Amino acid sequence: MRFRLFLAAVLAALCACLAHPSQAQEIKVTLLGTGTPILNINRFGMSTLVEAGSQKLLFDVGRGAAIRLHQARVPARALDAIFVTHMHSDHLTGLPDLYSVAPLPTEDGRRQVPLEIWGPPAIVDFAKALEALLAENNRIRFAGRELNIAATSINTHVLAEGVVYEKDGVKVTAFLVDHGYVQPAYGFRIDYAGRVVVLSGDTTYSANLVKHAQGAEFLVHSVAIGSRKLEEAEPEYVGRFYKYLANPETVGRVLNEVRPRMAVFSHVSLYSREGIPRATEEELVARVRAVYQGPVLIGQDLMSFVVGPKGVEALPYSPEMRSREP
Repeated sequence: MRFRLFLAAVLAALCACLAHPSQAQEIKVTLLGTGTPILNINRFGMSTLVEAGSQKLLFDVGRGAAIRLHQARVPARALDAIFVTHMHSDHLTGLPDLYSVAPLPTEDGRRQVPLEIWGPPAIVDFAKALEALLAENNRIRFAGRELNIAATSINTHVLAEGVVYEKDGVKVTAFLVDHGYVQPAYGFRIDYAGRVVVLSGDTTYSANLVKHAQGAEFLVHSVAIGSRKLEEAEPEYVGRFYKYLANPETVGRVLNEVRPRMAVFSHVSLYSREGIPRATEEELVARVRAVYQGPVLIGQDLMSFVVGPKGVEALPYSPEMRSREP
């Protein structure tokens, strides 16, 4: 009898894997926003969607995150957890939009439960202020039977280093990074089914990141660059940014020490001054290549990658995806 029960359990698990192979084997990463506080129609605010097994996890909620989720065909109601790396505005300004969209009776909405958000200590006050900001909106819409009032609550969880989330085989580990004067600032490691994805958050060189990224197949890392001309003309101006955001040479050093199967840049900071234009993407890649020879891409909004048995695969992408309706 015990053997029959064991065999039935094994067969059930196997059938589940065959019915949902992606849940059993893969992590999908979608770069929803790859930009900075600078307004850029092609690069929305920082936000990364990680889909692993049954879990849909959102890391940072920058400008336009709800729109990019809509374009990626992932409804706001489906998010299981949100993680905020630090309290800079470009990682948070999309949260009011997402919060207000999720409960609405639309194809993206109809959320029935509170948002679950992890972040630095200040995330508690941010969430309370957001609930207060839209309290009257929520009252009116509830009176009009447009939303479930439970979905207007936010459950906050203060981050600390270590495992911060574990559900259905998906484990999220938070670790501190070096974002200069911005403290605390976190990166995240996502483990699922033997696959490992690491998100650096905003950081310059961080030995702690290198430690937690060992064994990562896919690494999403922030990057900042001023052209060589700008660095020579105004070293103090550019150097100020490099104290809390990794330049190409620093990223190359990190990649050499981690050796992921694939690295992608997000939070792409391109600096300029009057008369000195931004560095080109070609210069950015060339400077990284001078230090690191492994696979690396400059991320674009709505690029998606699958980390699975075949390694890391980039899904089909074209710039037109950024402006299309799903």
